[in-house]
Amino acid sequence: MQNKDYLLPGVAAILVAVAHPIYWLGMSPSVGDYDILWQDMMSLGFSDILFASILLLTIYIYLNLKNILNEQLNFNHIDLLVLIMVAINTLWLGTLFLDIASAVLPENIVTQNKDAFLKINLSVGIGAIVILGIIDLLIGILLLAKSTELPTLLKIFAIMSVIQGVIGMTVFLSVTLIFIFPITMIILAMFFLRKPESLELV
Repeated sequence: MQNKDYLLPGVAAILVAVAHPIYWLGMSPSVGDYDILWQDMMSLGFSDILFASILLLTIYIYLNLKNILNEQLNFNHIDLLVLIMVAINTLWLGTLFLDIASAVLPENIVTQNKDAFLKINLSVGIGAIVILGIIDLLIGILLLAKSTELPTLLKIFAIMSVIQGVIGMTVFLSVTLIFIFPITMIILAMFFLRKPESLELV
């Protein structure tokens, strides 16, 4: 196994680290303002492409994290959690269909269902943040349980996962993830791009 095998996940993690704050800082005016959020839902634009790209890349990154832990460290304790994370991110990605529906359906139908669209969008978004927070916390705990055998970068990642998890579960503090999540992605990028180690965890 050469480190070049995980070059693309490493690059993907760097891209997410850059795109994540750009997207969420750009969306910050819509937080708590239903009118701005509705205007965003009524059209398809660069922010939607960025949102989809972040979620798809995140799915790709965590699936590769699962693979590298299995292949290089014989560690499969977080496999199920990663798969649940993939499912939640896919569901969150599905909210883009509301944007598509708002853009293509007749205006009278869209207007009549405005409240329903907004409630679904917000409920899925908040629910995803909370559930992903729980998953992050559990991933961090499971990795830290083997911390004496983990490479240093994975120890740091595990600590960041715990921090992310606690913050995500509180919801009201989740705004700080705009800056914390990119740090986690940079750490993962460094882990993917490092020289492989031949440790084995059991």
